[in-house]
Amino acid sequence: MTYEQIRELIISRSDAFTGIEQKRIFYPNAPYLPENLDTSGIFKPPASGLWCRLNIQYATAFMAGMADKPYTRKPGQISIQCFARARTGIKAINELADALEVHFGYWSSGDLECMEASQIVAGEIEGFYQINVNIRFRAG
Repeated sequence: MTYEQIRELIISRSDAFTGIEQKRIFYPNAPYLPENLDTSGIFKPPASGLWCRLNIQYATAFMAGMADKPYTRKPGQISIQCFARARTGIKAINELADALEVHFGYWSSGDLECMEASQIVAGEIEGFYQINVNIRFRAG
C-alpha cells in the first residue's frame, strides 16, 4: 500500500463524517477557500463555531515479512485538532471529539486498519480551546 493510497482512504473516511460541516475541516496543504483567507491571504478560522484540522503523521515503516518479496507495514497516526473559541464552553467540542473517536476508532478499509483513538486536551491556545483526537493506524 502506498502513502498516497493511505492518504486517500483517510481523507475519504473524513469526508464521510457528518458531525461537522466539511468546509470546517482543513486538510494538509489543501487550497483555502476565499472565505477562509484574511486580506493578506493568510488562513483565518471561521468566525464562530467549531472547526478542525486533520493531519496524517507517518511513522517509520518496517519489514513485516518475507515471501517472494519483502512485505512492508506502514504505521502512523491520524491527528485531528478540534477547536472552539475560548470561553464558549466545552460541551460541543467534547461531543465533536467523541464523535470523531467513534468514526475513526477500529475502522478499517482494505489493508488500512485504524486502532484505538485517544483524546488529548491541549487547552486554551491563542483564543481557542483545543482537543486533539489521535488515532493510530497501520497499513500493509
